Amino acid sequence: MPAFPSDSDPLAANVGHELLARSARFAAVETTAGGLIAARVLSVPGASNWFDRAYVAYSGPAKADLGVDLDILRTHGAVSQEAVTAMAEVVRERSGVAFVVAESGIAGPQGSRRSPKPVGAVAIAVAGPHRTNAIELQLAGSRVEVMQAIAEAALALLLEEIRALE
Repeated sequence: MPAFPSDSDPLAANVGHELLARSARFAAVETTAGGLIAARVLSVPGASNWFDRAYVAYSGPAKADLGVDLDILRTHGAVSQEAVTAMAEVVRERSGVAFVVAESGIAGPQGSRRSPKPVGAVAIAVAGPHRTNAIELQLAGSRVEVMQAIAEAALALLLEEIRALE
């Protein structure tokens, strides 16, 4: 397996190693992380061998443009396991990649006027070949710290799901 430079993002590099070992690719659907997942992945040389695409779908209409049923967003809210599961599964079906990670959250400093969930609430899903795993977390910190923590948690869940295929 190729070695990645020591200045690469270690978690993203581990994701790359695992995907390369399986000849698999992944995509990301980001809302609150705003592209940080893709940026971390693209910091790893050779990412084009295992990373396919990323979407930043911040608004409800942007999520609908991806193919997410707006009824899911209205019923469960954008920061829900149901919403991120739909985002991940729709993009996986349309893109043909092995894995899709999707996230949605509330970074702050104020909460959402559309959601009763507190600042730091986040939902993350990974759709893979055999299952979709979705989680909800409560993170703390400034807006930027929450965004960074979402990217970290999303990549960690993705790595866990890739390794679960063994």
